[in-house]
Amino acid sequence: MAGLTETASRNLKAELARRDKTRADLANAWGCTLKTVDQRLNGSISMTIKEIEEAAPVFDMDSMQLLMLLRESIMRRPPSS
Repeated sequence: MAGLTETASRNLKAELARRDKTRADLANAWGCTLKTVDQRLNGSISMTIKEIEEAAPVFDMDSMQLLMLLRESIMRRPPSS
């Protein structure tokens, strides 16, 4: 079973693809470099609650919606419509 950081990172990458967003969109939201975004997306740096709050508007979500999406197991998520 994947850990929370790994699951959140994997889900965030999947959501970027689903919504046609880029790593640069996250870098702008977080005020960081693409290297830092990549480290978060590969799970080598954990995301903070503040970063989830900052990233939520990128996906047109509030922070609670994004937090719930990031902690879901990919295998259990129903297909999006």
